[in-house]
Amino acid sequence: MESLATPELDLWRLLAGLGIFLFGMFQLQEGIEALSGRTFQRMVQRSAATPLRAALTGFLSAAVLQSSSAVALMVLAFAGAGVLGMGQAIGVVVGSNLGTTGTAWIVATLGFRLDIESFSLPFIAVGGLGLIFLGTRPRYAAFTRMLAG
Repeated sequence: MESLATPELDLWRLLAGLGIFLFGMFQLQEGIEALSGRTFQRMVQRSAATPLRAALTGFLSAAVLQSSSAVALMVLAFAGAGVLGMGQAIGVVVGSNLGTTGTAWIVATLGFRLDIESFSLPFIAVGGLGLIFLGTRPRYAAFTRMLAG
């Protein structure tokens, strides 16, 4: 049987990376949906109250999440649920498209001296352990799921 791994492309690593990315996106979405109470809705509406605030919110969200697609999917869900209006949603999406370049800006500024692993592993650790130990409480489980995602 022929191996799927080649020096140029390791198919299993590609599929594993894609799987981990999609799993993280799913956990993030589930956590946000579970936390989206009345207070959360007011916070989202306030953060996109003006076009400038909406764009800044999108920029920061995409820079933190490293994915304008994730932000766009969340905005779509918020708009569909009536939490955000169309104008607010457009402002957030435009800002997220600018914010997704945040990674390139960080690399250009700091070079490769910033260790992404040391930044992301604590979120995964706290999120995973919190999900195990606090999983019986829906609010805490949602928050730790969001952290792990």
